[in-house]
Amino acid sequence: MSSNFFSPASPRGQRLEEDVPLTQVSSQGHRKSLPSPLINEVFGSRLPQTHSRNWSSSTGVTISGDDYEDTDRLVSEKTAKTKPFSNETWFLEIFCLVVGVLTFAANIAVLAVFHNKPLPQWPFGITLNTLIALISAVTNACLAVPLASGFGQLKWNWFKRKPSPLTDMELFDDASRGSWGAAKLISSGRGDYVGLFGALITIAALFLGPFSQQIATYPTREVVSDQLASVPAALNYTPALPGNSGSTGFVPILPMKSAVFHGLFSESGLAQPKPICPTGNCTYPPLTTLATCSTCVDIRTVMMQYCDGNATDTSDCGWQAMGAKLQSANDAFSMTTFIPSKSGNMPHSNIMKFIFMGTESRNGSAGEVRPWATQCTLEYCAQIINSTVVNGKLSETVTSEIRNDTVVDTTNSMGKAEISITTPDNTSVFISEPAALGIQSWFTTLFTNGSASRNSDFQSLDPDALVVVNLTVGISSGTTYFDSDIIQTFYWDYYEYNDGIPQAMNELATAMTVAFRSFKTVPVYGEATSTQTYVRVQWVWITLPLFVVSATAVFLVLAMMSTSRSGTELWKGSALAMLFYGLDHATKVQFGTEGGFDEKKRRMRDLKVYLDDDKNFGNVLRS
Repeated sequence: MSSNFFSPASPRGQRLEEDVPLTQVSSQGHRKSLPSPLINEVFGSRLPQTHSRNWSSSTGVTISGDDYEDTDRLVSEKTAKTKPFSNETWFLEIFCLVVGVLTFAANIAVLAVFHNKPLPQWPFGITLNTLIALISAVTNACLAVPLASGFGQLKWNWFKRKPSPLTDMELFDDASRGSWGAAKLISSGRGDYVGLFGALITIAALFLGPFSQQIATYPTREVVSDQLASVPAALNYTPALPGNSGSTGFVPILPMKSAVFHGLFSESGLAQPKPICPTGNCTYPPLTTLATCSTCVDIRTVMMQYCDGNATDTSDCGWQAMGAKLQSANDAFSMTTFIPSKSGNMPHSNIMKFIFMGTESRNGSAGEVRPWATQCTLEYCAQIINSTVVNGKLSETVTSEIRNDTVVDTTNSMGKAEISITTPDNTSVFISEPAALGIQSWFTTLFTNGSASRNSDFQSLDPDALVVVNLTVGISSGTTYFDSDIIQTFYWDYYEYNDGIPQAMNELATAMTVAFRSFKTVPVYGEATSTQTYVRVQWVWITLPLFVVSATAVFLVLAMMSTSRSGTELWKGSALAMLFYGLDHATKVQFGTEGGFDEKKRRMRDLKVYLDDDKNFGNVLRS
């Protein structure tokens, strides 16, 4: 080239020759100007207002003062009409902040509406957590915009304020991208209080998701249902059938007989009435009902040994107590029953009295004679019962039993007048005379006196006359003979269970009570409760989201104020700003073309730059 200014030895000439395309001037003399900053950098301020250099007959470069004016005029025309969402205003950031605040408020409103309310059932399986997560995601996305733009602008403010290491540019950019960059900015100690405050917000925003999920919990509670719940109670019992099988002319109805057999022979536990509890969990007020009560007492202290005139030794002697007898030592177990007489030898409410006797105690050893005796009484009574149903299972507790111990002479009646019992709260229950006579007549034939004998040489009896069973219970070996199934069941209960005889009598009495409560009963209404899942808001978890939203608003205001004070143009995080207003040429020359990117980055740590206003270039980063 002919000009020394553009010689290869000149950095400016070399840059122009390599990077600046020269435009051809047309025959009409029209020319196309180079951008003003580039012209200034290439030619410097030494150039006159008009300069022309012909490279050939058809190529030339023309630069005049009008070029600057044209460029400035075009820029002014472009920037005069600033759009709301352009990079030259804070409108987008303010808009996103407002939307973020509104969605956060909507989240709080949703939580407040459903607090302590049943868990909503929405279509398509949408849950409250899904709605909360969706609103929170919108809030996070909206808050990310002012945070990122704020960091983007703060980096220009930072270099405008004072010379700083060029690597600070990367610190601010990283902080605008996420929590890791924010942590790096905090650890570096750069970025003044506004930048550090924004970095803290960015890190706190990382926990918005977990905190928003912890706000709403879903415990369960018991609530009263509007469904009907009731349990039966019997204020009277009257059914009886005429019959010739008993001495009174009446027999009990079949449900009563079934209940008695259930109480005697069932191994499935106590009989229970049938409550109405649609939810499986119900509570009822205490109920008063006609019932059968049992009482057992130990009478071994009144047992006496007796021997008839033919006895040769004590082994041939038996035992007796209150009219009941064990005929000999071979009688291991016996049952003797008594019914009230018309002359009134027992309380009028008594159904039957039982005396059980035995020669072998359940706690003794084989062959050891240890006589025992127990007296039990069945009688009509009134019971006050607490009933509850939990998980579909009825549980009843008898809290009080009221008896009528009046002795009545029924000589001039059929044999048993109506039995009435009055409770302390003046509730009256009764069983009719036919019903009482039918039960008494049937019990007389059902609970006949009998015994269980054990003798290995005792083989001459007709097997149809006695029940012969080899039991696995008891303490003696050999064959045991039972006079009836009733004797066998009481014998079994005595040896099998710790509280055998009283337990058997209680099961019999309970079964009869259930039979009373199954015929023409009155319902006792209670409350049906169900398990309900509800929403409980833990407001303490709202503190972090509230801090992030509020702090983001403060951060945006501080970033706007910092920009206004520094006089920095509003470029925010635009990547084009770095291309338009990058390092000045002198700073670039310091790095040259030698070394890789890491080497240049290392050298940048020691290079401090600042954002400067240049009358030709505009804003540039100078070292």
